[in-house]
Amino acid sequence: MHRVLGAYVMRRRVFWGTGVVLVVLILAAGTAYFLVRPTDSVRLNIVADSGVVPLTLPGEASESCGERVCRSVLRVDKSDQVRSVSATPDDALPQGVRLAYWGCGEGPGSAACTVRPDRDTTICVTTTGPADVERNACGTRPGTPVAEAQGTLSVIFNTKWKIKLFGNFDGSCASDGALGKRCEISIKPGKIYYLRAQFEKAADPYPRSGRSWDFHYVTYEGCNSGMGHADAITCVVFGGSKPAMVCVASGDPAEQKPARECLAYRRAGTS
Repeated sequence: MHRVLGAYVMRRRVFWGTGVVLVVLILAAGTAYFLVRPTDSVRLNIVADSGVVPLTLPGEASESCGERVCRSVLRVDKSDQVRSVSATPDDALPQGVRLAYWGCGEGPGSAACTVRPDRDTTICVTTTGPADVERNACGTRPGTPVAEAQGTLSVIFNTKWKIKLFGNFDGSCASDGALGKRCEISIKPGKIYYLRAQFEKAADPYPRSGRSWDFHYVTYEGCNSGMGHADAITCVVFGGSKPAMVCVASGDPAEQKPARECLAYRRAGTS
């Protein structure tokens, strides 16, 4: 009797011990699955398109980089939380030039980029340098504009010189020699506008003997491309639904005060 009872107790201990081991294994397996289970992720396809300066992109390179174009894929957890995406110039950007992002929540040509990683998306980054602007780098991938309504670009001429702006916009915009003259240009979201200035040099509002002509250049404030430094400089404005302002002044020493007043319209991130 004692032998049989002892065997019975032994079997119960074996079964109990085996049950504990199985429970521990199941819990361990569940924990391991929880830790390594696949999470939903999205692809941020990032394209660098610049002939001004090489750009380093976040994520894994998707192919070899060429002279201008480089691509990477940044995988992030799917989320409704907005996150920033940024590229890094390998060299110093020229004065007055900044990065411009397309396909971000800030709208086409924005200086910074944030996205909501709730789906796969493509982001393109270039610069506001003339070489990139002239060939419309990233301009064919503007993404969805923040708003479809047209905006207004107001141009104020802080000069008595007769200056006319021309470019890829509708209507005319000129100072007519009146200090503080304004004109308005309709701008569309997703479109890049190029403003060029032309002096009427024969109409000197400050006639003096011996005046030189080396001050006949225009400075711009409020352009996405930064300041302009000469007639040949193009003021680049990214179209949007919000009002924008550009201030135009001359390099005439007699107009230093109105030129300084234009500094109030300088965009952040330009110089």
